[in-house]
Amino acid sequence: MGSWRDSLAAVEGLRLRWDEPLARYTSYKIGGPADAFAQADTVKQLERVAQIAREYETPIMIIGRGSNLLISDKGIRGIVLKLGKIFEEISFERDTALSGCAALMSAFSKRCAVEGLSGAEFMFGIPGSVGGGVCMNAGAHGQSMSDIVASVDVLEWSGHTKRVERDELGFRYRGSCIGEYMCALFCRFEMERGDPTAIEALRKRYYAERRASQPLSLPSAGCAFRNPDVSSAGRLIDECGLKGLTIGGVQVSERHANFLVASANASSTDVRRLVEEVRRRVHAETGVWLQLEMKILNEHAEATDE
Repeated sequence: MGSWRDSLAAVEGLRLRWDEPLARYTSYKIGGPADAFAQADTVKQLERVAQIAREYETPIMIIGRGSNLLISDKGIRGIVLKLGKIFEEISFERDTALSGCAALMSAFSKRCAVEGLSGAEFMFGIPGSVGGGVCMNAGAHGQSMSDIVASVDVLEWSGHTKRVERDELGFRYRGSCIGEYMCALFCRFEMERGDPTAIEALRKRYYAERRASQPLSLPSAGCAFRNPDVSSAGRLIDECGLKGLTIGGVQVSERHANFLVASANASSTDVRRLVEEVRRRVHAETGVWLQLEMKILNEHAEATDE
């Protein structure tokens, strides 16, 4: 009957590595090996990998730019799947933009500015993929992905593709229903025409504000916690005097308290312990229990909310 490993190795054109370290694929630079790491360059390859995972009941996880992800030091069991170059392509038709979900949000924002299309300025500097941004409804400066998304082409767990329209995407604060599918493939955005010079100026201003307030040069997963209703998470952490708090190789950033930045010797255990300590102290002083914005995965690719 063979095995899922044999079947995966037989997928034509699939770029496949065994026991591939995942640290290089996340902004935290933390994470043990994947049993199998596959990069798919066609929809057909994606469909076949999904079918193999279902046939052999093998765990499978999709990874984008890994910008809001903490992977266990033990790695991930089963298949870790990444979209290839074809899913980074961006094109335009009148006031509609089409982006592959592996494209960087910053690259998409810049291309829109060149085309004289407004609406994606807020995305510049957010260190993630278009697919990841849509999945978590990424936002900044009072705007979010849900403001401009028209539809998303997704791969279902069955191995079939499907188009999901805006009103079916279940957008909410830092979330959507795209996680119910295996992965997002292509996104369509409804944009507005504008003056390219003004669009570029706004994009650069947003980015300058981000650089001034966030520790972008250090490994992190972006904002660690979601903003509660009462205040911003960063403000609460700062008011509790936690900037600079360090556990192992991870520290609450001195520049932005909602960033937990890592040194070269940091481990996922260090991050989890710091998350727990920040939560404990904030809750003790304010009564607010901070909810995670970044995703922490165990070795079975299951999200934990420690």
